[in-house]
Amino acid sequence: MKPKKDDGEGLIKFLNGLCPLNNKMIKEARKQTFQIHIKKNEMLICADGNQQDCVFIILKGIVRGFITDDNKDITTLITDENHLVGHVRNPGMMESAYEEKFQALEDSELLVLKYSFIDELYSQFEEANILARKLLALHFNLSHERAILSRIPSAEARYNHFKIGHPRLKDRVPIKFLATYLGMRIETLSRIRKKEKLRIN
Repeated sequence: MKPKKDDGEGLIKFLNGLCPLNNKMIKEARKQTFQIHIKKNEMLICADGNQQDCVFIILKGIVRGFITDDNKDITTLITDENHLVGHVRNPGMMESAYEEKFQALEDSELLVLKYSFIDELYSQFEEANILARKLLALHFNLSHERAILSRIPSAEARYNHFKIGHPRLKDRVPIKFLATYLGMRIETLSRIRKKEKLRIN
């Protein structure tokens, strides 16, 4: 992972798409944003090594979230460009029994936002609260989609739901990670894809 100072343009473009920023916010973004380039299969960490202290905006690449249970990785999240990944702070909740980690599935470029910087925005700029609501909505929609996906009983229907919602991702994600994200065995997903190809041909 190679951190480097960023001019903030990636962050400004991302946030401006949610809510127009004033000049002071843009100046702060340029000062405090940094970008990382990580190789395929590397883990996402903040510069100080504490993953809990920041969130990431994906500029290029794919990231998966996962937990480990009984020495097995379970993929909990798969997302790509222009999405936010990281731990959502919720001081009122007890700590999770599972630590979610994040890994790049392609060579990736990400912007790192420290929570200390986000807190500064909240305290200094009223419009930051509008941004916060919109960012929370993005997180909620992603969580809602995962909740629906996990409750679809048919493996083939789960795959079709994912394919419709993420047409750019279905061929970019290694089958072993996609299978565990969709709650099925690799053999089952392979059969579904083979059946799909026969139908197309």
